[in-house]
Amino acid sequence: MDKPKIGIIAVAKVNHQKDEIREMVEYLKLRLGKEDKYETDICPEVLFDEYQIQEKAKEMETNKADIIVMIVGTWVFSSHVISAVNDLKIPFILFGESEEVANGNFGASIQIRYVLEEMRKKFLYLYGSAKDESNIGKILKYANAAHVIHDIRNKKIATIGGKCMMMYQTQVNEFSWKEKFGLDFPQYDTVQVFTEMKHISDEEADAVAEEFKKKFDRIVWKYEATGEYIAEDVFRSQAKMFLAFKRLKEMYGIEVFANKCMPEMASEIYGYKYAACIATCLLNEAGILTACEADIPAAASMMILSKLSDQKVFFADIAKLSKDKKRITFFNCGTAPVSMADRKQPVEIWPTPDATADEGVVTDYMRHGQDKQRGGCVRFDLENGLPVTILRVGGNNETLRFHVAKAKTCPREVRPDEALGQRWPGFGLEFTGNVDDFIQNTVGHHYTLCFGDWSQELEYMAKIYGIGYMCYDGLA
Repeated sequence: MDKPKIGIIAVAKVNHQKDEIREMVEYLKLRLGKEDKYETDICPEVLFDEYQIQEKAKEMETNKADIIVMIVGTWVFSSHVISAVNDLKIPFILFGESEEVANGNFGASIQIRYVLEEMRKKFLYLYGSAKDESNIGKILKYANAAHVIHDIRNKKIATIGGKCMMMYQTQVNEFSWKEKFGLDFPQYDTVQVFTEMKHISDEEADAVAEEFKKKFDRIVWKYEATGEYIAEDVFRSQAKMFLAFKRLKEMYGIEVFANKCMPEMASEIYGYKYAACIATCLLNEAGILTACEADIPAAASMMILSKLSDQKVFFADIAKLSKDKKRITFFNCGTAPVSMADRKQPVEIWPTPDATADEGVVTDYMRHGQDKQRGGCVRFDLENGLPVTILRVGGNNETLRFHVAKAKTCPREVRPDEALGQRWPGFGLEFTGNVDDFIQNTVGHHYTLCFGDWSQELEYMAKIYGIGYMCYDGLA
């Protein structure tokens, strides 16, 4: 991915620019230069002239800095910093050097911070030593958060089909989301996917399908207990769907898909006979983010976590709360990329349960068995005991917010006879404290997971956007 870019300007009075200020700038140049995932633009001179500070800040913004760090090294006039950041359209950090340099610099940064707050500027205030690793870490995370905000602006989240199964929470107020996040929401009919599939040769699809099948320990072609099976042409057909989505991405410049699979892609009576589980797994494995059930907030959540972490991400439903209210089981039919699987456990493909499309199928068709399909879905677990972050963006207008939780992975809890939970990719999350605090604040049932703790970056993103943020710390 593109690297987050950090601009740094140190400000101090000419007659108080002691060696330690220049040493601080040199230290930051060397220290941040070690971060190969970040780019820096550090002003080599300590500035005091108000016009020079303004011009340097504008120059850094023009050169695509994601954030600017304004370091107050001595007592300075408030306008030296405030005028420089007032017209910036990028986030900034006000850093008050408070340990190594005297002459009132800490007090200067405090009063500048107050004025900026009164002006309702969105910024991060840090203080202490510029050599403090805690401060360095916050600068890096703030830059990453700002970079993702810039990166996703004007990106397209495309829905395939319309609202799925009356899920109100999968749709958004496009005016609100465009104004806040800069996202666009084109919509395409399912028939466009089917049309593109016709242009793909059997040979091209078979090559994709064969490579995909090699990633699995076992393919369960038939489930003897129910008679459900995977039809012979499923892998070729799903590979064609995968390639069709790739073509649509290139044709229309799509960043993320939110696909309404049911019932159009899960019941032959509506035009196609296999659920899109395998195709969706293929897409996410290839880095083409795809959410199920036309869920736009879920697609946005996938994009945000993926770009923040530079990882694959896992879209899943909240499915079951364990009796002691400390564990929640998540799963979903096919959206998870198989490279996230714990290879110590079986990684398999199973027949998609016949009941998958029930909610979206007219009763008359169900009565005559015309909702049945013979697709396949991936089945795997995540490695247990790993810290993870889950996210869902919720709300519109003044209720827009990030809902975040930190927890550790654990075994999922489903009965052996629960076909959906057993055959789909999934995971459990183990929480500390009162898990009701998480459940009572959920903003839908689809959440996105990635490994590691990305809560600080998400909090910074919410701060920059000026939206709500709530994090349940299930690791504490």
